[in-house]
Amino acid sequence: MSAEDKTVLIVGCGIFGLASALDFAKAGYKVTAMDAYEPPSPWSASCDYNKIIRGEYDVEEYTKLSVEAIEMWKNEPRFKGIYKDCGRVMITPTDYKARQEFERVGIENLQKHGKALDIEYFDGGEELARKFPFLKYNGLQKGEQSKFNPYGGLGHSSNAMVAVYKEAKDHGVQFVFGDDGHAVEVERGDGNKVVIVTKSGQRRTAGTVIVSLGSNTGRLVNLNGQQSATGLFVTFIKLTDAEYERYKDCSILFDAKMGYFFPPDPETKLLKVALPGSGTCHKVHDPHAAVSEDRKISLPRFKNLNPTDTMPVHGEREAKLLLAKYVPELAYHELLHSKICWIGDTDDSNFIIDRVPGFTNLFVASGDSGHAFKFLPNIGKYILQRVKGELDPVLTRLWRWKNGSGFDPAKCSWRVQSEYPDVSEIDFYKELKAKF
Repeated sequence: MSAEDKTVLIVGCGIFGLASALDFAKAGYKVTAMDAYEPPSPWSASCDYNKIIRGEYDVEEYTKLSVEAIEMWKNEPRFKGIYKDCGRVMITPTDYKARQEFERVGIENLQKHGKALDIEYFDGGEELARKFPFLKYNGLQKGEQSKFNPYGGLGHSSNAMVAVYKEAKDHGVQFVFGDDGHAVEVERGDGNKVVIVTKSGQRRTAGTVIVSLGSNTGRLVNLNGQQSATGLFVTFIKLTDAEYERYKDCSILFDAKMGYFFPPDPETKLLKVALPGSGTCHKVHDPHAAVSEDRKISLPRFKNLNPTDTMPVHGEREAKLLLAKYVPELAYHELLHSKICWIGDTDDSNFIIDRVPGFTNLFVASGDSGHAFKFLPNIGKYILQRVKGELDPVLTRLWRWKNGSGFDPAKCSWRVQSEYPDVSEIDFYKELKAKF
C-alpha cells in the first residue's frame, strides 16, 4: 500500500466523522478532518445535552451493533460521566400498530442477546407511580399500558463529541476548522479522484475522502434522492435546585404520541423535552441540478444562522401537556432554547456508508435517520471496514448506495408525525427572553 493510500480526508466532524477519524488513526492512517466549526459544531445534530441510547431494533444487525455500543458506553473510561444508565419508560398507544410492533420485535431481538431480560410492564398510573417516585402524580388511566426497559440510557452528546475529538487529536488526527475547513464544492480531479474545495479557496484531497456532513451531506454530494433533511423540535426547561434533586435520577420518559423528556443536565439543570408529533423540512433548489431545472431537496436551516427558528407556536402547548400528564409540577416552567434538530433521513432508516459512484476515492457516511448517535463508540470501525472492502455482507447491503427518487420522511413507520410543513410555513414560538 502506497503512502497516499494511507491518507484520509474526513469532511465533517459530527458522529460519523469523529468516529471515523479516530478509528482510521488507530489503524495507522494519516488522517485530516475538517469542519466549519470545532466540535461540538452548532451544525451537528449531536450539539445537544443528551440523546437516547437504546437497544430496541427490529433489524437484528442493528441490535448487535447497539448492544456492542451500549457495552462500550457503560465500560469505557472515556465515557465516564457522559453516559447515564437510566433506562427508559415507554408509553405507546395501542392504535400505534407500527410502533407497537417495532418495540415488540426490538425487545425480542435484545433478549436473544441476553439483554432486556428484566423489562417490567405496567397498567395505569398507580403501578407506574409505585415504581418511579418522579411519576408520583402521573395521569395515566387504568388500561393505558407502559413498560420500562432498564437496558440503555442517555449520553451527554456534546461532551461525548468533545471526548472523542480530544482522543482523536491524541492519536495524531490533524483538524482544520473555520473557512479552511468549510467544504463548499466537490470537484472531479485526475483519475476521477475527488477534490474538496473550501470556503477559503483551498483544495484538498487524499487517498480516501469521506464526506460525513449529516443532514447537510446533500449540499456537497449529489445523493440522488436517498436522503432528506428532516427537522425535529426540542425545547428545555430550567429546574430549581430542589427540582433538580428530585428529578436527577429519573429515567427517560418516552410517550410515542405526546413526546419525551430526559433527566436534567447536572451542569445547567436544564431538562430537555422533545416533540415527536410534528416535523419540518426546508425545500431549496437542488444544488446539483441546473439552474433552469425545477428540482428541490430538503437541506437544513441552522439555528445559529436563524435564531428565531424555535418550534411551532402549538409546540408550547404540546410540551406543557406532556409535562402536565407525567410531572405536573414542572408544567408551568418557561420554555427555553427551543430549536430544530436536523437529521438526515433515508426512506428505510438505514445509513448510507458506501463509495460514491463515478469517483475512485470518495465515500459518504451519512443517513443518520435520527438514530446514529448511540453508535459513536463503534461506528468508525465499520466505516473503516467498508473503505477497506472488509465489511460484513449484510451491513454492506443495508448501507449500500441506492438510486433513490426522493421520499416522504413523514411516512417513516416507526416515527410518528402528524404534520410536516416546510420551515417557511411555520409560525414560530417566540420565547419570552433572549436565551441564546
